[in-house]
Amino acid sequence: MLKLKKTVVLGVATAVLLSTVLSGCGQANNTPGSGNPATQVSDTPQKGGVFRTWSQDDPKSLDPAHCGDTVSYDMQQNIYDGLLMFDKTGKKLIPDLASALPVVSADGKTYTFTLRQGIKFQNGDPLTADDVVYSFNRLGSKSIGSEGESYYSMIQGMDDSFAGKASTVSGVIKKDDNTVQFVLTQPSRTFLDVIAMPYAFIVDKKYTSALANPADLSSNPIGTGAFKFVEWKKGQDIKLVRNADYFMKDANGQSLPYMDGITWNIGTQASVSYLKFKNQEQDFSWIPTSDYVNTLNDPNLKNNVKSLVENDYFYIAGNNKKAPWDNKLVRQALEYSIDKDAVAKLYNNRVAPAWEILPPNMPGYQANPSGYKFDPAKAKELLSQAGYPNGLPGEYTLTYAKNDIRDILAANLQAQLASVGIKIKLDGVPFPQYLNVVTKGTEDLMYGGWMQDYPDPDDFLNILFNKSQIPSNNNIQYDNADLSKQLDQLSTESNLDQAIPKYNALEKQILDDAAVVPLYHDKEAYLVQPWVHNAELHPVFYYFYYSTMWIDQKAAPAAK
Repeated sequence: MLKLKKTVVLGVATAVLLSTVLSGCGQANNTPGSGNPATQVSDTPQKGGVFRTWSQDDPKSLDPAHCGDTVSYDMQQNIYDGLLMFDKTGKKLIPDLASALPVVSADGKTYTFTLRQGIKFQNGDPLTADDVVYSFNRLGSKSIGSEGESYYSMIQGMDDSFAGKASTVSGVIKKDDNTVQFVLTQPSRTFLDVIAMPYAFIVDKKYTSALANPADLSSNPIGTGAFKFVEWKKGQDIKLVRNADYFMKDANGQSLPYMDGITWNIGTQASVSYLKFKNQEQDFSWIPTSDYVNTLNDPNLKNNVKSLVENDYFYIAGNNKKAPWDNKLVRQALEYSIDKDAVAKLYNNRVAPAWEILPPNMPGYQANPSGYKFDPAKAKELLSQAGYPNGLPGEYTLTYAKNDIRDILAANLQAQLASVGIKIKLDGVPFPQYLNVVTKGTEDLMYGGWMQDYPDPDDFLNILFNKSQIPSNNNIQYDNADLSKQLDQLSTESNLDQAIPKYNALEKQILDDAAVVPLYHDKEAYLVQPWVHNAELHPVFYYFYYSTMWIDQKAAPAAK
């Protein structure tokens, strides 16, 4: 998932879509922290309170068909549900709208889901199999143009629908009001993983099909999720309130969610968010890199830090279809041009320098498979071999999602590349605008990031480097037909352990081709007020699983 980075110097963070980030049910944090050491906190979940959080940017969309970035995901996961979801470990799939995991045919090509009964959308409409079929037909519709359609290409008829050759997806079939069947073109190890992704959230057929414009779902979303949409004032805030009819309950039979609502304040820099947190005006904050060490040593803040090693990677890359980046020697010169330890220092070493695509906690991780290192002399030598003994002529635009830390990072990269003869100009733009550029493949150079959607190397290698994903996910337009064929074949391998050596070889090939220059993997740390419980970071969700979070209002008069 395209990721809006969360780590900050004077303001930055991840995505997952940090996760992947779909965040599962966090365990309760029964330690009050030291923000108010005299306060006694309750251990029992309480109803009430509004979680006050923030986002530097508006989401791209509140329509699941266009949920390809982590900001949108963070908000949409509260409004909608899918058939399945990840548990709190991020490694196991569990039922959501489905009453159980699906029944799978002997040939591995047919999956039959039974829905929970009695579920209602937030407007009172009952959930039926018609809504599931409609949601997948909508996902595959050419007119909707979902960026996530290619994740579901294994479903029979999905690609034909997206190409305009069919009006519906033939492989999604209503068997009765509570039963839906999915027929695949071939067995797929990752099918259930993508069913848990936000693109597969279920929308209300009656409501959504009656909208005058399909885009209206983004401004007035209705789902079955734990929280109901109230308003979106662009550039100001998004407000959700508890869905009193939400179907999930806790282990004691108490209805979820616990909190009365969630409010995202939008458009604030991370440095301002941090100050609001310290003033108890906000319940969640990134930690500016410039304040990171002081925060960890501050007796009033250090116990409020939540941390997680993210399954993500950040990189720069040239558009492989554009000169001079269509020259492998030029791309390899980029690999040797960047001092990644210097980049890590910009983040106060809150990131791990990366010479590989797959992150350390991902199955199949291998450190620096192509053996690159920081070697400016080697970079200049490669440029000379490519026909540029005096460096590249002209200036090349680096597109990135603008904020304080990325401005600093981009300037650092600009200086490093200039020292080997590669001149770049910086184009920092708001995150939605950045997405509009890179998902169309119109960038020259890009600084990007990816967080896992599901814990499988397929999510990084197949999604980001298969030619079939150009340009929606394969933004850099890396086109290797043989490698793409092998990735397609690997996605059908049922045994991940057997697939990993082949993924390792393909990752090395991608890096040997210098398709991208990995920069770092995140080591995330955030602040959560001590009166907010069950707010553990999740390895798949962007931040949290909000429906099980609760606020001890007696311990937090400022949160009332």
